[in-house]
Amino acid sequence: MTRSALVFVACLSLAVPLARAEVIEVLLPGLAGAYSGDSTTTRSAQIQLPRIPDLIHSVSIRVEGVSMVGVAHCQQSGSANIWPMEFVAEMTDSPDELWLAFPPPHYSSGEFESTGCFEPTTEETTWDFLMDGEGEIALSGGPLRELLLCDPILWPEGGSVTEAWLIVDADFPLAVEATTWGRIKALYAEAR
Repeated sequence: MTRSALVFVACLSLAVPLARAEVIEVLLPGLAGAYSGDSTTTRSAQIQLPRIPDLIHSVSIRVEGVSMVGVAHCQQSGSANIWPMEFVAEMTDSPDELWLAFPPPHYSSGEFESTGCFEPTTEETTWDFLMDGEGEIALSGGPLRELLLCDPILWPEGGSVTEAWLIVDADFPLAVEATTWGRIKALYAEAR
């Protein structure tokens, strides 16, 4: 290969932006706080990714905190069921297209950590709203809805979220180092 061909290949490789798959975690302090056990509490937070992604593969939310369970007595079945807190995260792509995540409920009182993957509500839902590295997320917490038909009930005492994290699996551009022509020539001379 000629010297000019090597220089051309070196310049071409510098001109093509490279991307690398990476999983990042973004703390969402706006979602931390108390959540009611007898109604639904909703908090929202701004998302600011550390870098702008090229392609988003998946996004999850991890919620950590403390929750207290209640008891639902179902007369029809004669059973008493543990009634946990439920958390639902939502991000809006467009007015009719949402991303929803349902971290699994914790069925005992005390500390919990739960992660849920965001799923689209329609086939047209995209990550376009997050491709500039910014967005908004809402987290709702309250008693698990499935057991609302039981009576009498002892409501969950509620809980609190101490930390919430957005987990983003995406391709991010690699940082490109500015290099002078003299430095490129020196690299070529070293390689010879």
